[in-house]
Amino acid sequence: MENIKIKNVKKILLNFVLTWTFILIVIEIFALFSLWSINKIVQIEGEKLYKISEINSSLKSADSNFKSQVQAWKNILIRGQVNKDYKKYKFDFNKKYAITQNKINGAYEECISSLILIDCNRIKTIQEAHESLKIAYFRNLNLEELMSTEGYKIIDAKVRGIDRDLQNQFFQVTQEVNILFENKQNEFVELVSQRYQQIRFFLLVTLALAMSFILLKLYRILKIDSKDL
Repeated sequence: MENIKIKNVKKILLNFVLTWTFILIVIEIFALFSLWSINKIVQIEGEKLYKISEINSSLKSADSNFKSQVQAWKNILIRGQVNKDYKKYKFDFNKKYAITQNKINGAYEECISSLILIDCNRIKTIQEAHESLKIAYFRNLNLEELMSTEGYKIIDAKVRGIDRDLQNQFFQVTQEVNILFENKQNEFVELVSQRYQQIRFFLLVTLALAMSFILLKLYRILKIDSKDL
C-alpha cells in the first residue's frame, strides 16, 4: 500500500513537472516571437515616423529661413543705398536663399524615398516657386532707383506681396505633414498596444488551460488512488 502511494506521489510530481516544463517552453517560444514581432513593428513604424519627422523639420527650417530671406530683401531696399551695404545685405539674402533651397530639396528627397502619404510634388512646387521668387525680386531691382532718394519705395511697390503665395504653400504643406505625423504616431502607439494586449490574452489563456489540465490530472490520479484504498 505504501509503495502504491509513493508511486502515485511520484506520478503526480512527474506530471506536474512535465506539464509546467511544456507550458514554460510554449510561453518562452511565444514570448520570443512576440518580442520579434513588436521589434518589427517598432522598426517599421519608427522608420516611417523618423522620415516624416525629417521632412517636417526640413520644411519648418526652410520656412523659417525663407522668412529671414524676405527680411534680408527688405534690408537691401531700406539699407542698401550705399554700395558696401548693398553687397552686405545681398550676400545675406543669397545665403538665406541657399539655405532655404537646401532644406526644401532635403525635404523633397526624403519624401520621394520614403513612400509615405504626402504629395511630394507639392514640395517640388515650393522649391520652384522659391526659385522664381528670387528671380522676380532681382528682376525688379534697379540699382539706380535703389541708390536714389526713396527709390526703394518704387521697387518695393513692384514686388510687395509676391511672397505671400509661397508663405501660404509653406503653411499648408507643413500643416499637412504635422497632421500626418500625429496620425502615424497614434497609429504606432495603437499597433504596439494591440500587440501587447494579444500577448497578454494568449498568456492568460495558456496559464488557464495549463491549470485546468493539471487539476484534471490531479483529479484522475486522486480518483484512482481512492479506488486503491
